[in-house]
Amino acid sequence: MRNLFSVIFFRMLRTTFYSTVALAFCAWVVQSSRYMEILSVNSVSLAKFLEFTSYLSVDIILVILPISFAMSSAFIFHRFNESNQLVAFKAAGITPLKLLIPLMQMACILMIGIYFGNMYVSPVAWTNFRSMEFGIKNNIDAPEKAGLIFSGSGFHVYAQQYKGNFLFGNIFVIDRRCTEKTHCYYAKSGTVKNNMLLLMDGEQIEVDQIGHRHSIIKFESYQHNLQNILSTVKKTSQANEKFMNELLQDTNDDIQNKLQRALFHQKMMSPSLTLIFALLSFLLLLLSPYRRKPSYIRMLTLTFAIIFVQGTFFWMANAAAKNPIFIAFNYTFIVFLILVPLILSIFYIRRV
Repeated sequence: MRNLFSVIFFRMLRTTFYSTVALAFCAWVVQSSRYMEILSVNSVSLAKFLEFTSYLSVDIILVILPISFAMSSAFIFHRFNESNQLVAFKAAGITPLKLLIPLMQMACILMIGIYFGNMYVSPVAWTNFRSMEFGIKNNIDAPEKAGLIFSGSGFHVYAQQYKGNFLFGNIFVIDRRCTEKTHCYYAKSGTVKNNMLLLMDGEQIEVDQIGHRHSIIKFESYQHNLQNILSTVKKTSQANEKFMNELLQDTNDDIQNKLQRALFHQKMMSPSLTLIFALLSFLLLLLSPYRRKPSYIRMLTLTFAIIFVQGTFFWMANAAAKNPIFIAFNYTFIVFLILVPLILSIFYIRRV
């Protein structure tokens, strides 16, 4: 018996893994294509672009996991039915309730994984994604070779050498933000890190465009806050960058508060879809009559049921950002979809 359960469990695990990777890759290609312009406009290397867009795959996997698990388990039990193995289980005294054990074990493991992903992995991934996007668009990343290392709002930084770890040699800075005066800086070395430009052992040249005068000031160290001169200012953290406890903290914006609460409840409820899809798979396929007859209609019914449940769930989750009453509706919807398959399964098993 244990060997049978192990076979079913690991078959579901293997099939779920492969189907998740395939579906996630397709979704990643579609999502990453929206950022293809960054490759040409900002001269980003392919390796950095892949790292940048890889952070998008976290939420993609969290959404796809319940679907791929349901379809994988349905496929396995469908194969059992087609090969008459369910008939053999019936003859050996293995009831459908016993076959539910490996299915529920797998569902619980995936639910815990999705909860962990929603609470910790997803916010970290989105924070890294926003940080890389901000750095790429504003040219504040360390270059792969010498040349222009920063440019924004009339402030340009050049370097002849890059020594690694954001350390540069022979830095030249042109500051044309003021139309009346131009400031130039030369330093033997410097760093560009955490939006700060630090120049060491250099001199400042100030050119007065109106009076045609200039002055030179030597310095041992000089610091510029690049954050204040960026052409675009980095926005405050978005809702999907915050951890679960941060989503419940009020801000000065009522719209942002509603969005955060809606996202919090969506992350709390979304792992339950794994259990719902597992129960639907069990109800439509495992509880089907043990006949030597194809069950393609049940597979098709399960597919439409998954599409309906997933679509309705996310529709109400998005609507909750505007009207909080949809949060209660979504919880009711989830509880209903858990109880109905359970009640029908118990009713069937008692009759059998």
